[in-house]
Amino acid sequence: MSDYYPEELIVQIFSRLPPKSLLRFRCISKSWNSQISSPEFIWLHTLRVLLKPSTGTIMRYFSTIERKEKYLIVRRDASADVDPVITLGSPFSGRVRYYCRIVGVCNGVVCLSNDLFGYDNLLVLWNPRISRCLTLSTPARCCDNVWTYKFVFGFGFAIKTRDYKVVKIAYTHGDYQDLTPLKVEVYALSSGIWKEFDGFIPDTGVIEYFWTQAVVCGKVHWTAYKRTGEGIRVENLIMVFDLNDEIFQELSLPEVLVNEIPMNLNAAECRESLAVYQYDTRIWSSSCSIWVMKKYGDTESWSKEYNVALGHEHLMVLGISGNSEILLTESMGMLALYNPETQKKESFGIPGTEYSFYFDTYQESLVLLDKGVVLPPLDLSSEKTTDDDEDEENDAENAPQSWMHYLMHQYLTAFLGAGNI
Repeated sequence: MSDYYPEELIVQIFSRLPPKSLLRFRCISKSWNSQISSPEFIWLHTLRVLLKPSTGTIMRYFSTIERKEKYLIVRRDASADVDPVITLGSPFSGRVRYYCRIVGVCNGVVCLSNDLFGYDNLLVLWNPRISRCLTLSTPARCCDNVWTYKFVFGFGFAIKTRDYKVVKIAYTHGDYQDLTPLKVEVYALSSGIWKEFDGFIPDTGVIEYFWTQAVVCGKVHWTAYKRTGEGIRVENLIMVFDLNDEIFQELSLPEVLVNEIPMNLNAAECRESLAVYQYDTRIWSSSCSIWVMKKYGDTESWSKEYNVALGHEHLMVLGISGNSEILLTESMGMLALYNPETQKKESFGIPGTEYSFYFDTYQESLVLLDKGVVLPPLDLSSEKTTDDDEDEENDAENAPQSWMHYLMHQYLTAFLGAGNI
């Protein structure tokens, strides 16, 4: 790789550099391009990512002003001369009505599905910082008529095999009598293929549309429910899929949540611990209790840690900071920060639709560099004109957006300052 330095030293230096720098270095020589693009180096770089704290956050929302889906990465370690807020184009641009579902974020990779406003078997893995996108193949034994079924997805990293996996669970749409999934399939990034799961499948149901995943200890978690005898009585639980061993498991919920309306519960992650959000009602909710499993696997360690109450205002919880402040969406889809002790909130002034907001920690990586396709850069040319007056008008419109980015960086930096979500 170099006539002046040992190759091993160059590799160690490269493994500590950010992805954007490494992408530029690939253009210097064929040997550097080959080294940086190799699966071995990508894993070494990812391993360093896993060993250090998150350097940023990713946020998505559907802007009610611009009428489009927006992705933003906020970098806490950005230097003074670098914009801390990065605006991203969606890999589903022009292919999805309104916005897509974010299944999960792991090691710089975002898993997206278009099942919120119609479904056509489209699943995507996307690394926004290196503009790489991989559209997953359609499962070989996929249901022919997707409108007959509802789907639940999980996405995460199997550390034992160094592999990224997507699990797809298919239920009969609208069938609340037989809760056993019709089919379960697992996709592995290393092989690029789906395989039908032939192990034990629990007879549990998951609420359509509102489900969320939480990945803790290498396992995907969803809130689920199962029938108890005759009638419509159900009991809630946590359904678990182990990404390493590819087996299903179950975890009990606190007794007070067992007979809650299933739609009012969501799985979440709270500072690397499993959590459950309990809303008073899933639609137009005005309060939410947050339960945390203090010791993973110990169902006696569930503890009600937080309670958010906004009176007559509606809310949806997005995350919890190290100093216990809570990020949420409020009435009219505005992003806000809530202090449980003072019971006061501060609005970010970012307008979006309530259920479109997504917020998670984000770590830049090279994952997908050797796979998928390069996405074109975000094209803003359609918003520009050559007319001087219109340019001034556009500048006037863009100024509040830049100010909004600045405010968001200040708020999110303060929000994350006391610890990661």
